[in-house]
Amino acid sequence: MATNGANDVLSDAQKIVNVWTENAAFSMGEVTMTTFRAAMTAVTDADLAVETERQKLTALINARDAEIAALNQLVTRARSGIRSVFGPDSTQYEQAGGTRTSERKTPTRKPKTATPA
Repeated sequence: MATNGANDVLSDAQKIVNVWTENAAFSMGEVTMTTFRAAMTAVTDADLAVETERQKLTALINARDAEIAALNQLVTRARSGIRSVFGPDSTQYEQAGGTRTSERKTPTRKPKTATPA
């Protein structure tokens, strides 16, 4: 639930509450045990709200990524269609984002290395 920073602070705050409870005479000016616990509750509530929104955001991101994948498949299919209709060395294929055959780099073979006998 809580992020590392919030966990650490809440853990430290709980230690303070434990000591403060056992030593009722302890005081920090205008800060009371009630205001201290209220601050702890505020952090817990804020962290819970952040985690809830993070889960919603994760769902939205996953939905977006699925839509991106679907569109990417359509782009690939469309580019393949353009290649089949206009040819792999056509201007239309290049305009659609393909690499024209004439612009491809020809592969070079690596020379064989002599194997020791």
